[in-house]
Amino acid sequence: MIEKDMRETRAAREVNAFYGALFRPGTDHLWTAADLDLTPDGGSVHFAGQYFPGTLEDGPASTICRLDLRDGMVHRIAPGRLHRNAPDGRAAYIATGDGGRERLVILSESGEPLVSIPLEARVEALAWSPGGSGLLVLGADPGADVSGAEGGYALRGGASGPSWLPEVAASDAQDLWRRLYRWSDGRAALQAVTRPPVNVWEAAWLGEERFAVIASDHHGEGSWYEATLRVIDAKTGAEETRYAPVEQIGVPAGSPDGRYWAAIEAFCSDRGIVCGSVVLGEGETRHVLDTGGVEVSDIRWRDERRLLFAGVREAQTVVGEIDVATGEWHEHWASDEQTIGGWYPKAIPAPGGAALAVIEGYARPPVIARLANGAADGLAEFAPSPAPAIPGTMRYHRWTGRDGLEIGGWLVLPDGDASNLPLFVDIHGGPVWAHRNRYAAALRAGPVLVGKGYALLLPNPRGSGGRGQDFARRVHRDMGGEDMHDYLAGIDSLVAAGIVDPARVAVSGTSYGGFMSAWLVTQTKRFAAAIPISPVANWYSQHYASQIPWFDQALLEGSPRRPGAQYFDRSPVFFAEGATTPTLVLAGGRDKNTPTGQAVEFFGALSEAGAKTALAIYPEDGHSLRGYPAYPDSAARIVDWCERHIATGGSD
Repeated sequence: MIEKDMRETRAAREVNAFYGALFRPGTDHLWTAADLDLTPDGGSVHFAGQYFPGTLEDGPASTICRLDLRDGMVHRIAPGRLHRNAPDGRAAYIATGDGGRERLVILSESGEPLVSIPLEARVEALAWSPGGSGLLVLGADPGADVSGAEGGYALRGGASGPSWLPEVAASDAQDLWRRLYRWSDGRAALQAVTRPPVNVWEAAWLGEERFAVIASDHHGEGSWYEATLRVIDAKTGAEETRYAPVEQIGVPAGSPDGRYWAAIEAFCSDRGIVCGSVVLGEGETRHVLDTGGVEVSDIRWRDERRLLFAGVREAQTVVGEIDVATGEWHEHWASDEQTIGGWYPKAIPAPGGAALAVIEGYARPPVIARLANGAADGLAEFAPSPAPAIPGTMRYHRWTGRDGLEIGGWLVLPDGDASNLPLFVDIHGGPVWAHRNRYAAALRAGPVLVGKGYALLLPNPRGSGGRGQDFARRVHRDMGGEDMHDYLAGIDSLVAAGIVDPARVAVSGTSYGGFMSAWLVTQTKRFAAAIPISPVANWYSQHYASQIPWFDQALLEGSPRRPGAQYFDRSPVFFAEGATTPTLVLAGGRDKNTPTGQAVEFFGALSEAGAKTALAIYPEDGHSLRGYPAYPDSAARIVDWCERHIATGGSD
């Protein structure tokens, strides 16, 4: 029997104890940093600090902080996000007002508020022009979808009313767009630059009077996959398409003098998670930059010629720089023991030819660090005192797929004897993404399970990022095919080495990992437990209910309007008969990426098949269950489910 309220269970106490030591809820302890923003003089860096002012269930809050690079002191500035320094010493940020309403705040050189503008849109990007004459503001309308990487739900806007009122959707609604705005000195409001049917996903200044943007002609999430790079006049909104990629494109960056635009082109599965080749444009010409085998996920201009980049080269995280005029490049830093950034690596230029980034490792808490000459010098640490012990050790593990292709992933072994262990396999989302050596594995239940003696395997099978575009494309038209065997081969390699007990293996994953962990339990009986999170169970219904119908049409053989092919052959619900793995299915009630019905269908198929199964839906959460209290509660359910079924190899 699975309990509705987990809060008094042993698993919940274990999870809360771990995250309580990590986050220090109820205090002002900053546990991590993101979104670094250097001052013009290079003496300070602003960042978004995360802390838990209330309980763990209440979740984190974000506050703007300033790190003085001269004395290492951290100063809290104000609640908010997206702090941006202007070249002349002014600044701007997004502050939260009464009732959750946001406003744009412009600060003088002395830090005094100059302008405060209420916002109807949710601001997704903010940037000063190179000369400081204007401010770029990219805003999403109140009804616009949020990407799967951000939670996969629709922003809640519109008129309030009684709870019985229906949620209404209409294909011709006008509050679904992402629009580009500009603020200039002396204005009390934002000036609209773009209007429907132009939908701007990302934007950057291109010199002082133009923008380089990633845009499409429809607001739907699926239209991002066919977006183009365009140049837009900052005053008139006139646009010109400069580059139509073969696949997807993101992360636009314009040189300060407006001569060059750059962007990252890649085979992608999620908006906002882009890792591939850097395309450079000048006038009507364009070419791909040589970055030394690094799949690039972030680019920033240091000056008119030099472009800083960050990315992945298999197990390594790399930060480098390239002179776009000569093509010469060099690495500032590379490591397979530590990494930077969130979904993928990010870094910003720093004085003296260096870079700044938030660095972390499995047992190393996040640190703002200066990266140069192969070294990472910590500038501000966020470990509590005393720092919590992260159980186990992480290393990169390689094995061979059944067709001979080399596959790799991250392996965490518990302290003590590493033999005949229970194993928890976590399958990443995407599928075009990659596990990295993040702090505490960035895995909700992982460290708690390691502390209980489990090994963790975090595979990066074919289709993952960081191994080149040919490797990423190997999942194209084959989701749930050969990549499924890469996971099984990885488990086999650990069993053969005597590390893992083959009767005590659990599998879980989120989004694509949810699909794959659901698919695996219909294809093999070797797992003692499974926990799919935000899965796809039926590709037919997924296509018509999801906010990204492009996804399945691009990555599967067949059609959602025809019987057979991979829409049938790769749908777990149609193969649940005979499944025996005890399976806990978790999902969010507001998920538009892999809608809640997918989890319900899979639960229903397993129940009908007679498998031991349970379903937990978090009504207020979206894709991947990253909100609070869903995150720690789902971690407790994972620990509880594994403990119920792993010890005896599949039975209570």
